[in-house]
Amino acid sequence: MIAAAIEKASTAKRPRIRYAVGGGAKPILFARRMLTDRSYDRLTQAIFGA
Repeated sequence: MIAAAIEKASTAKRPRIRYAVGGGAKPILFARRMLTDRSYDRLTQAIFGA
């Protein structure tokens, strides 16, 4: 999964800045787009304990 993303990024004519890789990446990126900064920080703190 990660190797495929690395290959895609390294061979793309115009690579993206970020690639969503892993089981939880897409929901986290979705939450980042939908929530305010403060709400997202609280969410990540609750999930990861950071």
